[in-house]
Amino acid sequence: MRLSSYLTYRPSGFAFRLIVPVDLRLKVGSRVIKRALRTHDRTLAQAFALVMAEQYAQAFRDLRGEKLMAKEGVPSISDILAGFSQGKSRTYEIDVPNGILKSNDAADHARAMEALDRLEKLRGLQATPVAPKVVAPKGITLEKAIANYTDIEAPGLKADTWDGRQRAQKTFVEALGAKTPAISITRQMAAEWSGNLVRKGASKRTAVNYVSNVAQLFAFLIQQGHLTDNPVKGVMVMKKRDKSQRKDEGHEWEAFDLAQLKAIYDPKNIIKMTKVHQRWATVLGLYSGARVGEIAQIFLRDIVEEQGIWCIRLTVESDGQSIKTEGSKRLVPLHLDILELGFLDFVLKRRKAGDERLFPEVNLGGNAGKGASISSSFTYHLNRTGVEVKPRRKNGRIGFHSLRKTVIQALQGTHVSDERRRALVGHEQADDVHTTSYMRPWTAEELSSLWVGLKWGEWLEIAELKGLLV
Repeated sequence: MRLSSYLTYRPSGFAFRLIVPVDLRLKVGSRVIKRALRTHDRTLAQAFALVMAEQYAQAFRDLRGEKLMAKEGVPSISDILAGFSQGKSRTYEIDVPNGILKSNDAADHARAMEALDRLEKLRGLQATPVAPKVVAPKGITLEKAIANYTDIEAPGLKADTWDGRQRAQKTFVEALGAKTPAISITRQMAAEWSGNLVRKGASKRTAVNYVSNVAQLFAFLIQQGHLTDNPVKGVMVMKKRDKSQRKDEGHEWEAFDLAQLKAIYDPKNIIKMTKVHQRWATVLGLYSGARVGEIAQIFLRDIVEEQGIWCIRLTVESDGQSIKTEGSKRLVPLHLDILELGFLDFVLKRRKAGDERLFPEVNLGGNAGKGASISSSFTYHLNRTGVEVKPRRKNGRIGFHSLRKTVIQALQGTHVSDERRRALVGHEQADDVHTTSYMRPWTAEELSSLWVGLKWGEWLEIAELKGLLV
C-alpha cells in the first residue's frame, strides 16, 4: 500500500499533505492542505492518512455537488477488515483524491490490513484525527461588490449605460441573493440565471445584454483581486444565426422614405415643435447623420470655418462632451442648405446672448443621456396628426436615430468612397495599418463632396422653414 504521496516526515513526526484540486482552491481557500499527525509510527500515520484522504475526497465531492457512486467489485473498509480477520488476501482498489490505493499481493495486503486494523481500533478509542473542516466560501458578498462597483466605476459611465448595469444587477441579486459570496458563484449558477430570464419572457438579446452588464461587475472584482475567473462572461451570447434571424424579423432601426420625410419636415408640421432648438436639431440630423447626443452637446466654439467652408467640430474639448468611439471625433461640413436656412444667424444670436452652447436648453447630465429631450420631442413629432409616421414592420424602430440611417443610405448612392462616408458620420474606419497609421484626417473640402448625396433641397420648403428657425 502506498500512501507516501500524502505523508511527509519531519523530526516532529509524520504530517498529512494533500494538494487541493484546481477547481476547488478558491472555495477551500488553500492550494495545499497540511495536518500534523503527531506520531512517528509509520503504520499509524498511514491509517490516519487513509481516513483523512477519504474524508477530504467526500468533502470535495460535496463541494462539487456530486454524489459518490459505488463501484462494482470495490470492497468497503468493513469488507477488507472482515477479510483480514479471516486471514484472506485479495486484490482491491480504494479511490482517494490524488490516485487509487491498491493491494495486489499478500505482503501488500497484510500491510494494508495492519493499517486498517489499527485505524479501526483508533476509531473505537475515538483517537482518529478530527474530521477535516471544509473552509466555507469567504470573501466579498454580492451586495458589497455592487456597492464598491457603484462607488468606483459608476461615476465614469454614461447615465443610460449605468441604468442598464443596475437593471441587470438587480435581477442577478434577486436570483442568487445579496449575501452570497462572489467567490462561490459558479458558471452553472450564472447560466441558470440567464436562462431563467428567457424562460420568464425576456428576449435572448435582452438576456445577452444583462449577461454582458453583470460580467462587467465580475471583471471589476478580478481587477480588485477578489476573483481569478469570470463565471458570468459568455454564458449566453448572440450567435450570427440569432442576429440574422432578428434582422429578418425586422428588429432594427428603419430609415425614412421620401413621403415620410416630406411629412416630418412640412412647415405646417415643424411649427408644431414648440422649441426652436428642437427644430434646428431635427434639421441638423437630416443633413449630418450625427447622433442625437453629438448634436445636443455642440458648443458655439465648435462651429468653425475651414478652407472657406463652415463646419461643426464634434469633439470632447469642452465640459460635458463625450463620444461613442474615437472615430466619432470629426469635422462635419455644413451643407449649403443649412446656411441658407439661417444657421449662422442663429449661432450669432446665441453668441450675443452670452451662451457657450448651441442648445443651452438641453441638459447634458440627465440620467436618460445627452439629447434625450431632443430624441423624445422628435418621437412625439412623428406621432402628431399630419405627420403620423409609423414603422413599416411590426418589430421596426423609428426615431431620431432613423435620420442617421437615412443619411447613410442616401450617401450610399453616391460614388464617394466608403472611407469618406464613414468619416462624415463618425463610424470607425477599417482596422488595418493603411487607415490607422497612414491616413490623415479628412479635410472640410474633401468631406463636402458628400453633399451631392443629400438632395433634400429638391423638396424641402427652405424659404418657409427659415422663418421657423429664428
